Amino acid sequence: MAASPGPADFLLSWDRLGFRILVFGGLGSLWIVQGRLAGQPWSDLIRGELGGLMPWAFLAPIVLWIGKRVRIDHVGVGRFVAAHLAGMVLVFVPYWLMLRGISLIWSGFVLGWDAARLANLIPTRQNLLGGFLNVPFVYFLILLGAEAMQHARARREEELQATRLAGQLSEARLALLQRQLHPHFLFNSLQAISTLLHRDPENADRLLMRLSRLLRAMLEDASGQTLDLRTELDLTKRYLEIEQVRFGDRLFVEWSVDESILDRQVPSLVVLPLVENAIRHGLSTKVGPGHLRISARPEGETLALDVQDDGLGATLPLRQGVGIANTRARLEAMYGARASLEVETVPDGGFRARIRIPIPGDRA
Repeated sequence: MAASPGPADFLLSWDRLGFRILVFGGLGSLWIVQGRLAGQPWSDLIRGELGGLMPWAFLAPIVLWIGKRVRIDHVGVGRFVAAHLAGMVLVFVPYWLMLRGISLIWSGFVLGWDAARLANLIPTRQNLLGGFLNVPFVYFLILLGAEAMQHARARREEELQATRLAGQLSEARLALLQRQLHPHFLFNSLQAISTLLHRDPENADRLLMRLSRLLRAMLEDASGQTLDLRTELDLTKRYLEIEQVRFGDRLFVEWSVDESILDRQVPSLVVLPLVENAIRHGLSTKVGPGHLRISARPEGETLALDVQDDGLGATLPLRQGVGIANTRARLEAMYGARASLEVETVPDGGFRARIRIPIPGDRA
C-alpha cells in the first residue's frame, strides 16, 4: 500500500501554492492590522508586511526540501547549522529579488513613478542586510511548523495503529473463545453417544446422525462472531433434537420468542451453551420429567435471552462451567459493560441463566 503524503509533501507541492499564499497572506494581514492600530501608514504596512511575507509562499517548498534532507539526528549539529546557513543564503537571493519586485510594482503603480521612490529600490548594504536578517525567522518558522505537523501526524498514526492492534487482539481472543466452545460441546455430545452405544444402539445411531447435521450447520452458520437470532435459535433446536433422543419423553421444552427480534444480530452460539449447561448440570440429574424454558424478548434498550430449568442441579458455582465462563468472556469482549450474563436460582427450584445485550447488537 502506498504511503500517504506527509505534511512536508503537502506543502512542497506546487498544487498547494494557493494554500500557502492564503497562509502567508493571512499572517501579513494580521501584522498589518497590528501596525495600523499602532498608527503606521497603510502604504508602508502593505508594502512592508504583506510584501515581505508573500515571497515565502513560493520559497516555502525550497525550505522544506532542504529540511527533509538535512535533519540534525542524521547529519549532526555542525552540518545541520552549516547546511541551513547555506539554505538561507540560497533562499535569500530569490527572496530579495521578489521583495524588490513587489516594492517596484507598489511604488510605480500605486504611489506613482517618482524618482526618489525609485532611487530607494537600488540595493544598498543596509537594505540587503535588513532583508537577509528577515530570512532566518520565517525560514525556521516554516521548518518548525512542518516538524510540528509531522509529529502530530506520527502521533495520530500511532494511535490508529494501537486501535487497529487492539481490534485485532479482540478479534483473535473472540475467535479463540469460540474455538474453545466447539470441542467442549462436541466432547459432551460424544460422551452422551457413548453411553447409549451399547445400551440403545438404534438411538445412538440416530443421535450421531443428528449431531453430524448440527456440526455441519454450526460450521456453515456460526463461523462468524455474530448471526441473527433466528439462526441461533435454529441451531439450539437442532441441539435439543439430539438431547430429545437421550431423554425421550422426559424432556419438555417451552419456547417464548418475540418474533420482532428474530432478525437481530447476537453473538454466535450464545444460547446453545446455556441450554447445554441447563441439561447437563440440571435436568440430567433429575428423576422424572424435566422442563426447559427458553425465552427471547426486547427489554427496554436491551435484548433479553433467558434459559430456565427446573432441575435439581448442583450448587451455583458448579453450574457455571466452561460454556458459561466462555460465553461471559465473549460478551465482555464484544460489548463491555453493556452486556451481562447472570446465573441464579429459581424460587420454585432449578436455575435460570439471563443474558442481556444491547438491542442494536453493536460492539463496544
